[in-house]
Amino acid sequence: MQPLAIRIRATRKRFVAESESEVQSALTVAEQEADRAGIMGLVDFEAANGNTLTLLVGGADSALSWRYAGDREPRFVSQGEADAEGSVTCSRDPGTQIQVPCTSLIGRGDALAALNEFAASNEIPEGVMWVDYPG
Repeated sequence: MQPLAIRIRATRKRFVAESESEVQSALTVAEQEADRAGIMGLVDFEAANGNTLTLLVGGADSALSWRYAGDREPRFVSQGEADAEGSVTCSRDPGTQIQVPCTSLIGRGDALAALNEFAASNEIPEGVMWVDYPG
């Protein structure tokens, strides 16, 4: 696994995970913070090459977004049920709210598999169906 810089909403600072157990610890912290805050949260995982995978935590389902190095906005988001309606509320930083369309929700297991793939390759996970970011 290549080292990943991880940014969790609660800490607002980045730390480096150099092993799978450190990545799992970061996810646990992020999920606990989402439970305490009562709102799902976004966690950024940035590889040394600048590519960033963002994971929605704190619920039964998850969503992913992808940024290549230098991108300010996501380039792609995960594709779940294309006919899903509505959105879920989450936050990147305390006091902010972001609406994630339910069409982006995928199973938590699929999201974690994508994170493992990203940690190994630092490239966009191929095991996820991606669509252009609607932003």
